[in-house]
Amino acid sequence: MITLRRMKKNFEFKKVYSEGRYYVEKYLVMYSIKNSSDYNKVGFSVSKKVGKAVIRNRVKRLMKENFRMLESDAKKGFDIIFTARPVSAEADFEAFKKCMESALIRGRILKKQ
Repeated sequence: MITLRRMKKNFEFKKVYSEGRYYVEKYLVMYSIKNSSDYNKVGFSVSKKVGKAVIRNRVKRLMKENFRMLESDAKKGFDIIFTARPVSAEADFEAFKKCMESALIRGRILKKQ
């Protein structure tokens, strides 16, 4: 099982938000910036606008699992943040996967399949 290298520190998030590019999709916004390492670092953000704790945790699990499945096909050397939009509370697994895949392709992190 692949473990994700996670961004957890506030300064890491701030750097990506301020210096990176963003790509808006229906259920999420992806922020990305190149890093100098040979692996991807990923962060997930779900605000209270999405819903109560149970819903926010479900959305985080969806984002983590979808990225874990797509990471093997992704280019290395990026810091990536996925921020859930309020409509993501209604998303199912497949819709979320398409949305994340589209954002990664637009950000040139994932090649078209």
